[in-house]
Amino acid sequence: MSASLPTQLEALEARSPQHYGTFRRHLPLLRTALNDATRPYPTSRQLYDQLEDPPIPPHTFGRLVALLVDFAIIGIYTERSSANRYDIRAYDSAALKELEVLLA
Repeated sequence: MSASLPTQLEALEARSPQHYGTFRRHLPLLRTALNDATRPYPTSRQLYDQLEDPPIPPHTFGRLVALLVDFAIIGIYTERSSANRYDIRAYDSAALKELEVLLA
C-alpha cells in the first residue's frame, strides 16, 4: 500500500523544499494541462506545449508532471521502450483536488 498524500507531501517537503514550493505554486497549471489534454498518452512536452504562456520552463514542468506519478494522480505508459509518456486515461482528479486542499 502506498503512503497517504499528506505523508507523501511531507516527505517531498523534507527531501526537496524547492520542488515542494514549485509544485505548490504550479499545481493549478498542472490541473489545466491535464484537463485540456487531447491525448491519452502525452509526453510532458506535449502537455506543456498546449499551455498558453506557461510561467515555468519545460524541464521544470516535466519534473512536476513526474511528481504527479509519484502521487498516483497519473500513471506512466509502459507499453513503449521508454517511460517518457504518461497515462492520463485514469487521471485521478479527486486526488488532485485533495492535493490542492492540502497545499492551500
